[in-house]
Amino acid sequence: MAESLCHLFKNYGGDSFNGGLYRIVKPEDIKTWSERVCLAFPDYEKTMICFGYDWLGRVFATKNPGKGDHISLFESETGDVFNIEGDIFSFHNDELVRYGDAALAENFFAEWQAATGLSLKYNECVSYKIPPFLSGKDEIDNLYVEDIDVSWNIIGQILNKIRG
Repeated sequence: MAESLCHLFKNYGGDSFNGGLYRIVKPEDIKTWSERVCLAFPDYEKTMICFGYDWLGRVFATKNPGKGDHISLFESETGDVFNIEGDIFSFHNDELVRYGDAALAENFFAEWQAATGLSLKYNECVSYKIPPFLSGKDEIDNLYVEDIDVSWNIIGQILNKIRG
């Protein structure tokens, strides 16, 4: 594992920022996170290391840590994967600082928090009652707090059925 990932997990593994807006995976949960993501995105099996996730349960992973790496964003609620240029260091020190709303949906999180007054635990995420890939709306009324493992398992099974 690359030095940057080792540093991240050692110093911040399990930490939560801004009431659950963004969290770092605990080192002992890396395998579990990989299994969750691979259920929904089987083409990525054994190719990435998950290191963080946001309030919507979207996962950030790196493919080739320390070797021309880039960050992948796995969006379970849409079934999409996006690539973010840069490494672990630039992701945390540039991308999240300069483009926090694009990367983490910060403004939507602020709306949700203002409406609910809730913060999220390590094992929780905010899920869609009807996911966007099933024509669900990106609205506060369509959101609820759920165990992140349950969320990823249900969404993973639905995505696999849809893909077919």
